[in-house]
Amino acid sequence: STKDHCDSRYMWQALKAEKLIGAGSTDEAKELLDTLSKEILVAYEVHAQIQSQVHKTNALLWKALGRPQDYFRSSILYLTYTPFAEIPEKERPRLAFEIGVSALIAPEEFEFGELVQQDLLTSLDSTENEWLKELLQAFSEGKFALFDAAVSKHKAKIDATPELKGCLETVLRPKMCALALLELAFRKPKKQRRLSFEELSEHCRVTVKEVEFLVMKAMCANLIKGQIDEVQQCVMVTWCKPRILDNARIDLMRERMDAWGQQSDLLLKHLEDMTPELLIS
Repeated sequence: STKDHCDSRYMWQALKAEKLIGAGSTDEAKELLDTLSKEILVAYEVHAQIQSQVHKTNALLWKALGRPQDYFRSSILYLTYTPFAEIPEKERPRLAFEIGVSALIAPEEFEFGELVQQDLLTSLDSTENEWLKELLQAFSEGKFALFDAAVSKHKAKIDATPELKGCLETVLRPKMCALALLELAFRKPKKQRRLSFEELSEHCRVTVKEVEFLVMKAMCANLIKGQIDEVQQCVMVTWCKPRILDNARIDLMRERMDAWGQQSDLLLKHLEDMTPELLIS
C-alpha cells in the first residue's frame, strides 16, 4: 500500500542519515533529516517505530554537532516513542547519563520533570554514575537544599565529568537560581504572588542587587510573567510555567482545591444568610 511504501521510505532515510552521521557527513545528514522531519510532520499515522528512529537519529546528529539542548529534546522525544524494554540493556546506562548531562549543561533548558520520571534513569542505579540522579532531582524540584547536598557530596565526580567541569558556577548555579524562583512562585497561591526582592534574594541565593536581573532572565526564558516594581522592591508574578506534577505538587494542588472549596462554602453560606434581607428590602 501507499502508506507501507511511505513508512519504508521514512525508515530508510532515517537509517541512511544515521550512517552519514557515523561517517562524519553531518551537513548531508542534517539536510536529509530536516526534509524527513517536515514530511513526517504532515504525514498521517506515522508508525511509532519510525518516529523513534527519526528522533534517535536527530539526537545523534545534535550530539555530533555539540548542541546539548537540541540533543536533550530529541532524546526526550525518542524516549516518548520508544518502549523502555526495546532500548538495548547495555546502552541504557550510557544513554541515561548522556541525556542527564545534556539537560544540565544546556543553559536554556529548564524541563527536568519529564526526565526524572523516565524509567531509563533507573539504569544508573548501582553504577558509578548513580550520583547524577540526585543532581537531576534537585533541578526538577527547584530546591537549593537538594542542590547543595548533591554538589557537596559529589563534587569530585562532577569535576571528573568533562562536560560538567567548570560549569558549576557558570551554568548549573544560575539555572538553579531560576528554577528556585519558578518553584517559589508556583507554590504561592495565585493571589499571593507578590514577592519582595528580599524574599527572592534569600530563597534564590542571590544578592538583592542581582534579583532584578534574575527575574528578567526568568521572564526571557518564559518561566514566569509579571511586573517588576523597582520602587517597592517587589515582583508581581501573574503566570508560572506549568510544572510536571509529582506527588508533592499533587498534594499542593489538593490543598489549594480544598481551600477553594472551603471558601466557596463560606461564600454560599454568606449569600444564604443575606437572602432574607435582600427579599425584605
